[in-house]
Amino acid sequence: MRSTIIILAIIVAVCVGIFLMLRAESGRSCPVPILMYHEVGETTNSAWCVPTETFRAQMTSLREQGFKTIMPSDLAAHLRWGKPLPAKPVIITFDDGYLCNLTTVEPILKENGLRAVIYLITDRVAETDADRHEYEGKKCLVWPEVLAMQRRRTFTFGGHAHTHQNLAVEANPLPQIAECRRQLILHGICEPHSFCYPYGQYNQKTSQAVQQAGFQTAVACEDAVATIGPATNLSRAALASAEPGLSRALFALPRVSVMGGRHEFKLAGKSIDAGNKILLCRILHAGIPIEISACLRGSNNEQKSWLLAREVSQGEFELRFVLPDDFAGRGLVEIWDKHRLFKLAAIRL
Repeated sequence: MRSTIIILAIIVAVCVGIFLMLRAESGRSCPVPILMYHEVGETTNSAWCVPTETFRAQMTSLREQGFKTIMPSDLAAHLRWGKPLPAKPVIITFDDGYLCNLTTVEPILKENGLRAVIYLITDRVAETDADRHEYEGKKCLVWPEVLAMQRRRTFTFGGHAHTHQNLAVEANPLPQIAECRRQLILHGICEPHSFCYPYGQYNQKTSQAVQQAGFQTAVACEDAVATIGPATNLSRAALASAEPGLSRALFALPRVSVMGGRHEFKLAGKSIDAGNKILLCRILHAGIPIEISACLRGSNNEQKSWLLAREVSQGEFELRFVLPDDFAGRGLVEIWDKHRLFKLAAIRL
């Protein structure tokens, strides 16, 4: 009898502990960057093609910063019932289903212990290598490759519509979405969970069709970092207040646009206005337009100040920093992407 009471007490204690853990986890506020990539390769003039060495550096940086990859299903489970997430979660996504995901991306992800989601245009995935299709002039994956990648577990797969049409202008978007999911299941994709709106275009009708087709989440192209927590739209409260059968929080997940092309930054000149404590740096940028954030580090490597994000084109631009009192004229100007996830350059003063 006594042993039974002890066992029951242990069970109750464990249940209470799990409940308290899940409750605390569901109340935690945390950014969840959802990175949007398309192609990784050697093209240098496309905003949607990230050079291979740049992508490798980005994945290494994510690992060194302590990011751990999760899937959209993990985010949904966290929002619905408080499934624990790592301290620094990140979701890595690839649109369209290019062959480079296999030949270039997968080895780099494996090197860094990371995983990703590929959103397939199912009409572009051929049955055999001999029948391999292209999309926008680039080779796409074939189904045997997709299944082999799924078995290796570096990638999961979702839908990007059947023929990549703008679903927001379709009178009835459901056939495109349902056929996409049917093809994924027909070819052995395990429980395709997530959908990606072609061209990032969606409305209430398309979101409802995505849910009706059986997908559990959907990502868009709104260039922002998703944030979970009680005070954001990605929260359990937002799910509870959503209209029946549809949650905007899960069917309009924003993503960070990881811009491609090559970008080089060099110091063209600097001057110090000691009276007004202003450091003026002239920076020369070689590359296509990109939005950046810049910060100043002192000689002791301490981060001093961030400037507001701005877009820079090819050519020269200025950065103005308010100098801290202990600035000795030496240090670094760091150029990051506008969301401060990836360092693009470190320029010594």
